[in-house]
Amino acid sequence: MRASLILVGGFVAFAAACGGDDSVSIDTNDKNVCSEIAEVACHNLYSCCTEGEIESYLRVSEPRSELQCRDDVQRSCERSTAALAGSIKEGRMRFEPETMNTCLSALIAPADGTCAEVVPELPWTEACMNSAWVGTVPTDGACFSSPECADAPDTFCAPSQKCIARPGSGQPCGGGCASAFYCSVGRCAAKLPAGGRCTSSPECQKGLFCDTSGPMPVCTAPGGAGAACTGSAACKSGECIPGTCSGTTSNSCYRDTDCNGRCADDNSFCSTASQCAIGSCMVSGAPCSTQGACGPTDTCVFPVACLPGDCVGEPVCTDGRFTVDYCDDAVSQLPGL
Repeated sequence: MRASLILVGGFVAFAAACGGDDSVSIDTNDKNVCSEIAEVACHNLYSCCTEGEIESYLRVSEPRSELQCRDDVQRSCERSTAALAGSIKEGRMRFEPETMNTCLSALIAPADGTCAEVVPELPWTEACMNSAWVGTVPTDGACFSSPECADAPDTFCAPSQKCIARPGSGQPCGGGCASAFYCSVGRCAAKLPAGGRCTSSPECQKGLFCDTSGPMPVCTAPGGAGAACTGSAACKSGECIPGTCSGTTSNSCYRDTDCNGRCADDNSFCSTASQCAIGSCMVSGAPCSTQGACGPTDTCVFPVACLPGDCVGEPVCTDGRFTVDYCDDAVSQLPGL
């Protein structure tokens, strides 16, 4: 159960097509928000779920009417958001109805009964990205929890019960840095833009990842469907279809260095030619397995080469597609629960 809105990333335009049943009217404020959340939750449950699924969600062992469902969900929501309601009453937070209305509208199961389908974007992601409960306490102001701080998460409620700004540029980062910075050798440094040299993705600005596939790791934007990739982080969809290693193995690969070498005669694994066949000294003709075995003036010649591994096919990013399940996924995303 959650007392604040889940951050889920985004796409607004699709929401109008997938959410917004006319039978559900949404008009929230800080007093009725739990009843409005309950109306959407129970509408989705009774539109899309089986009786057993409804009972499981409500944690009961007997049938409930939709009206009883709303009573149950509203009470649960009110318990979960009691601290938020107290913060609003004391002026340490405010409630933004438009943010909540937009989110709930996107979460409503479609009027045509399409409760599960495959779509390129989740309909509620952008609409529910921000919390409707916003902190109002300024830096150094008295607080009881971090969400009450005006610039959260870049400020937090310290043990002194005051809102404190997280460290910024050049400041010690023992407790973490503000969102635009990362910890570098004990000090907060600005996150790197595209093309910046990096060692890991947390060093890069939002929307970028640290691409280590080239000769020099740099912050890079992930690619769309069909773009070359060397791992899931390189794709907007989060999925990179790998290739296969040449030779006798079917292991997946993203680059040649992922594959073992193979002997030229039978494709068996090798790292050096000496693992494929015994060599012979060019001058003396004696058998050898290393260059040093032939002496300083002779050379060990191997009859079978150890070929470098090859990644067959070009690994590419997929087109992101998701299954929207209004019986489960949408209900689980409802804020305040």
